[in-house]
Amino acid sequence: MSLPKAISRTFRQVGDPAFRRVTLLGLGLSLLVFILILIGLIALLPFIPASGINWLDTGIAWLAGLGVPLLFLLVLWLLFPAVMSMIISFFLDDIIDAVEKRHYPDRAGWRRSPVLETLWLALRLSFFIVLVNLLALPLYLALLFTGFGTPILYYLINGYLLGREYFEMAAIRHGTRRDAERMRKDQRDLAFIGGLAIAVLFSIPVVNLIAPVLGIAIMVHLFHARRKGGPVR
Repeated sequence: MSLPKAISRTFRQVGDPAFRRVTLLGLGLSLLVFILILIGLIALLPFIPASGINWLDTGIAWLAGLGVPLLFLLVLWLLFPAVMSMIISFFLDDIIDAVEKRHYPDRAGWRRSPVLETLWLALRLSFFIVLVNLLALPLYLALLFTGFGTPILYYLINGYLLGREYFEMAAIRHGTRRDAERMRKDQRDLAFIGGLAIAVLFSIPVVNLIAPVLGIAIMVHLFHARRKGGPVR
């Protein structure tokens, strides 16, 4: 199955009750997380002591005004994929069940997604997305003058990270976590291509609100496309 076909099948299933329920839960809980982050940023500013250095104190005052919203938007842009993906991980089975029941009833996973293992994958994804994007922030800023370097770097980094974790989330119902990791390494090109598609979805306004749900569905299709014709092992 090609990537466009996997995306097409996924979008045709957006109206599925399971998709709607998980999307609403994920959005609501993600919104709560970012509201708490914004409240925390605002609450911390008054506790920053004056340094006596004019330019530094001016910078702090700037943060207290225009800087906080800008910082919050930057945090939202960088962390939304991680936070939303982590929350959606608790409802993965609902999405995967809906996709496999409709398209792959004879090849559905033989076990439920283990909560601890799935949570570990989601936390690992969140940690690496935050860490790698923060480390890459100077490169993002340095490439701004090119006009296209920053988004390309963003898609490459996050495409790899999202593809790695989402593929294992789709595969973990068909084996242990080590099996899922091995399958992902065997299909690293497929995982990366799927991850790029998911990263693009995260960057499209409105669509990014349901990107984690769409992403796991797309990866389930791609996973089963490579399984076709034989068992995983």
